[in-house]
Amino acid sequence: MIENLYKHIIDTVNAGIIVLNQDGCVATWNSWMDKRSGLKEPDVRGTPLLDVFPELKGSRIDRSIYKALELNCPSVLSAKLINASFPLYNESIISKKNHQRIIQSILIKPLIYDNQQCCVISIFDISSSDLRERALRTQSAMLTQLVSELKEKDYELKTIFDNTQNAIVIFDNNGLILNANPAAEAVIGIPREDLTQRYIFEHIDQLDKHLFSGSQTESDNKIQNNLPDYGQEQEMILLNKQGHPVPIQVSFNIIPYDDQCCRYYIFFRDITEQKKAEEKLYRMARYDSVTGLYNRATFLEKLQESVIFHQREGRNLSVFFIDLDRFKNVNDTLGHNAGDAVLKMVAERIGNICRNCDTLARWAGDEFILLLENQTHQRSSITVAEKIIRAFQQPFAINNTEVYVGCSIGISQFPDDQTSADGLVSSADQAMYQSKREGKGVFRFFTRAMNEKMIQRLKTESELRQAITQGEFILQYQPQVGVIHGDVAGVEALVRWQHPEKGLLAPDEFIGIAEDCGLISDIGDWVMQEAISMAAQWEKRNGQPLIMSINLSPRQFLDDALTGKVKRLLDAVGLDASHLVLEITENDLISDRRSAYIILESLKALGVKIAIDDFGTGYSSLAYLRTLPVDILKIDREFVINATENETDSHIIAAIIDLAHALKLEVIAEGIESISQLELLKTQQCDMAQGYYIGKPMALEHLQAWHSRRDKLH
Repeated sequence: MIENLYKHIIDTVNAGIIVLNQDGCVATWNSWMDKRSGLKEPDVRGTPLLDVFPELKGSRIDRSIYKALELNCPSVLSAKLINASFPLYNESIISKKNHQRIIQSILIKPLIYDNQQCCVISIFDISSSDLRERALRTQSAMLTQLVSELKEKDYELKTIFDNTQNAIVIFDNNGLILNANPAAEAVIGIPREDLTQRYIFEHIDQLDKHLFSGSQTESDNKIQNNLPDYGQEQEMILLNKQGHPVPIQVSFNIIPYDDQCCRYYIFFRDITEQKKAEEKLYRMARYDSVTGLYNRATFLEKLQESVIFHQREGRNLSVFFIDLDRFKNVNDTLGHNAGDAVLKMVAERIGNICRNCDTLARWAGDEFILLLENQTHQRSSITVAEKIIRAFQQPFAINNTEVYVGCSIGISQFPDDQTSADGLVSSADQAMYQSKREGKGVFRFFTRAMNEKMIQRLKTESELRQAITQGEFILQYQPQVGVIHGDVAGVEALVRWQHPEKGLLAPDEFIGIAEDCGLISDIGDWVMQEAISMAAQWEKRNGQPLIMSINLSPRQFLDDALTGKVKRLLDAVGLDASHLVLEITENDLISDRRSAYIILESLKALGVKIAIDDFGTGYSSLAYLRTLPVDILKIDREFVINATENETDSHIIAAIIDLAHALKLEVIAEGIESISQLELLKTQQCDMAQGYYIGKPMALEHLQAWHSRRDKLH
């Protein structure tokens, strides 16, 4: 009854009344609006106002609604100040689109209803002179009331202005700074009283001085046409007191000061640390952390681009696969730090031989790869190869010790040997192995007879098929514990190959071949069945659940039958789906976004938890991550290794943890090798940890003993 009464009251008002909820959607409007908009209230109820009237986007009405809903500030808009009005017409000509809209005066006022921030929009038709006079009187009364309300809020607003973490600077159409809060003083390094004697364009280059020239109207128009829309953020560079550039994230607001001019508000924050972290992430995704050269992924991008160009232009190129000889001795005798130092010097020596147009990268371990473009004949490649071989004849000085490291080189040529990037790398790789077989320290060009490597791969493939049928695979389990209390959170299942001749092989020795030859699904299915069965048995034997994490290969993850397989395995042993975590990498998510999202949704519906493995080493969009139905982020060990000594790595870890927690995700840090790393993660509120300091991958019987010891300690 009360709601009907309210509706009846607003229907009797000779003005448009629109009530918006906290999301900016139409809660209701009166019959006056029905008549002048041509739309019925039931049809628009629950629809965002900007969808009903899209022409209002970015207008002063739009900005005033934002201020009412977000800042609890009222606004009065005269017809003169409205740059885009509601599309309302006299009801007698509502169907005639060529008629002018009614002239409007608008009041937008915040409203708290049912503990929600709403707002009421009142629209007055002042098309006729008598209506204008009444509207002016009404506006005058409203303004008097608003002034009184604003005075009451003045102290509160000043407190917010002075204490907000975001920097705020107010300037006029001449660019003169009128006010600045303490946060702005801190970023710029100049006191407020001195800032108010300066111009905004002295500190922000993108706000060019010419924007503030000309008449008041001209400068206002130029400024408003060049500033980003209200609410939109963009990056700019601010010059501080010392003239040093400071990257800032900026948004602007324009507030009418009177009928003749405006005041401009710039909101910004220093994003120096964010930019450093982004640069670190970018470099980790594209560059090798030891040598500073391109990494494998970036090199392949460059090579693919070069192949397309040389194919179009009818030119030749060469690929050098360079493998270091006797490098393992350096690591074994002098340690990995010495080995890294040698790798840096190797990169420098080869780089000094290259031209600016050549591309050098670290492929993996002690392997480098080189792209020589615009090769006119084979002799050019021979000359470069001879120079590289000679460069390695000189010793490398490490800690007052001279060490000798040689190299073996394989060379493939486009288009004679291969016409694809992968083919060129594979052929150069085969040629490199041929040079090693011939005594090392030499170079060889690829020939069609060099199929030994392929034969070996075929042999390994055959052995893998036999391993699947004869049950040569085993699982080891690496514990995961809670960072704060040290309680056992779960384990990660890791596959090993018990080769009858070579002994226990790690995944990196056979998974790549298994993926190439299509056996990865069979191996993955076995791992999943074995791990799920083990988790169920553990729960029955120990009377408590064990969260089991399983890595999925890209092919496994994008298999449409994955969810069905998982459900059948869980049902067969009676394991709760929430006790299973499936791990995928960032790159798996972005390779086929649509399929990835569908599969994730189906797994989540089943109750399985999803973890993104090695987070931070890919280059996925954070906006994309926010849309994914995932539960856990696993921070890659590369960030953890130096986190206690490297402040940037520590900031990156903290940022990832904050991001994950903001998205309601849990975080596991990998590669914990010391108590200091674990203590750092505690201070950063990381949820779980995994690494050799906590426990190495171990067989089931060793895990049981480890778990029993852990229980006694906790």
